[in-house]
Amino acid sequence: MKHPVSGPGRCAVFCLLLVLFCNPASLAEGLEFTADDTVTVSAERAWEADELDVVHFSGAFVLRAPDWSLEGDTAVVYGKLDDPDKVVVEGKPAKISFLRQEDETTATDSSAERIDGSASVVQYFRATDKLTMSGTATLTRKDSTLASDSIEYDVETDRYSASGAAGINIILNTDD
Repeated sequence: MKHPVSGPGRCAVFCLLLVLFCNPASLAEGLEFTADDTVTVSAERAWEADELDVVHFSGAFVLRAPDWSLEGDTAVVYGKLDDPDKVVVEGKPAKISFLRQEDETTATDSSAERIDGSASVVQYFRATDKLTMSGTATLTRKDSTLASDSIEYDVETDRYSASGAAGINIILNTDD
């Protein structure tokens, strides 16, 4: 089945959508969160894959959602842009930040814990709330930082697995 917008028109449509829906002022900030339900995506280039609901981005990729954000050099978004199933980001480093709900409150509530990660490759599986990072990976939470070649993190259960040729390094921040 052919998409209604094909060929060079695809890139033009995505560029127009990026210009219309991106807030340039927010691009200068770090990976921050907003209280509204807006999802913004920016990059230097975007194109649809042959598969349905797969979009590639290159050059200064940034995706911001109300409770999570990603940035890197390149990205592939699987699923709808405003609610993807999976996002794969590569960078030097690629970065992810999100708010993890500690209980039944909303993720924008002050009780949500901020988690930051970085690696050469970050894969965020939103459908299952799992994160995998490879290549000089770090995962930072309020009281600890985990560093390794590879880290897998289950956001919902707050459990991780880490490995690599150089081993793992855990830094615990104590309030003594």
